[in-house]
Amino acid sequence: MRQTMSTKSCIILLSLLIIVVFPASASYAGDKPLTTVYHDVHRGGVEFTLGNSKYSGEMNSNDTYMVDFEVAVPANASIKFARAYTYWVWSKKGLEGIFPLINASVMHHGVVSPFSPVLRYTDTKGFAARYDFFSGTDAYDLSDLIHENGTYSISLRNSADDGRTLCLQGIGLLIIYEYQDEPVIEYWVNEGCDMIYAEHGITPKMATTTTYFKGEVDAEKVSRAYMITVSPSGGLTQGAKQTRNTIYFNEKAEVTPILGDIIRILFGSGKVWNDMYMTGESVQIALDERDVTNYLKTRDNFVSIQDSGDYMLVTNAIMVLEFEEEGEANAKKTSGFELLAGILAMIFAYAAGKR
Repeated sequence: MRQTMSTKSCIILLSLLIIVVFPASASYAGDKPLTTVYHDVHRGGVEFTLGNSKYSGEMNSNDTYMVDFEVAVPANASIKFARAYTYWVWSKKGLEGIFPLINASVMHHGVVSPFSPVLRYTDTKGFAARYDFFSGTDAYDLSDLIHENGTYSISLRNSADDGRTLCLQGIGLLIIYEYQDEPVIEYWVNEGCDMIYAEHGITPKMATTTTYFKGEVDAEKVSRAYMITVSPSGGLTQGAKQTRNTIYFNEKAEVTPILGDIIRILFGSGKVWNDMYMTGESVQIALDERDVTNYLKTRDNFVSIQDSGDYMLVTNAIMVLEFEEEGEANAKKTSGFELLAGILAMIFAYAAGKR
């Protein structure tokens, strides 16, 4: 009898471990991390824009959607890499989730050029329920079609003829250019589609997606570092309590604010920001760019994005490093006195808050 109970206990424990530790291939948990598709070093710059993107509403067969983009790189710069992203949701046929069929084209100076996606990333809530429809990101390489400044109009058409519909939240355009008069940059382009939502048994810790910018970094030579992230629906949900979403850069655990700042100064730890993604009913894509110069690691930097009851997709994360010119002083270095003064100020502030 004792052996039988032990066997049953093992089976129950194993079942719980499968449910809790190993999330399904599609779910509200952070289980589809973004992947690096492009990494390079050269002189130039990186730009990301949503153009005049707005929420489309439901698109039936042959309905079209268009977004205009103004490309304006410096004179004499050459566009090295151009990539478009379409962010689609609620792809369905009746009450059944189904992948969309989309025809895409770009118009420039009156010339229309069709193009096809190179990659498609998808996710769903991942459990049997109503409205378990597909959401996704389609990535398009437009490097051969965008090669000069001007207006580019990207058009998408629902080409399905079987009654399937979808909604478009917008289109993103990434432009990377080479220009000898600008600093040397190193960048990582990460993309995908991870649906996260701290509801239906998913905790905020589970509803966290992490992506890495792999490689070594000589932080002493970096004059500026910034990160661009994109989150369709980020900040849109009005029902979230207190913090809706959180960005962790090179940071894995939450600590008390004052103590956390002291640790970061002493050991060069990361940074945490709350509620950086905010969207509305019309523009439903959150685009965030922030400086991360003071929080770099020397190897394998990473960003984690967490949901706290604010349904969101995480689709893009781009890190850009700008390097100092030869002979420039490193303005980031902190003297010993400044370091000590900063620590003492934080200790006094922490002590005052305890009174």
